[in-house]
Amino acid sequence: MPTIVTAVKGIIRYDNQMLIVQRAAADSGGGTWECPGGKVDFGEHPEASLLREIREETGLTVTVDRIAYASSFLTHPDRQVILVVYFCTAETDAVSLSDEHDAYLWADEVRVRKQIAPNILNEFERHQIFLQLVST
Repeated sequence: MPTIVTAVKGIIRYDNQMLIVQRAAADSGGGTWECPGGKVDFGEHPEASLLREIREETGLTVTVDRIAYASSFLTHPDRQVILVVYFCTAETDAVSLSDEHDAYLWADEVRVRKQIAPNILNEFERHQIFLQLVST
């Protein structure tokens, strides 16, 4: 039976840098760099889920600014993920990682382009995320 999962991610900014996190080596997709976030729990508002996931994964308190883009992809032939990505602003750069990630970087556009997973970079390009980061 097909499954649809809703997930949220945050493009977190602080002092002209963007936070990216590296998935734990033991996790699926281990070693890849991404934005923090996770699944929306049943009955949970997407923005509340994003705030919870960011706090759990990074220890950060953020402000959700606006939706950056929405996307959809298959992780298996019978599993689809609907992804809503938000621009967020952090109050501090003091990150405290959970076990889900092995490392983090506050990075500029050049570094993000080098580190982030190719499929995420493609979505960033498609939705002109770097251009929007400069203009906001």
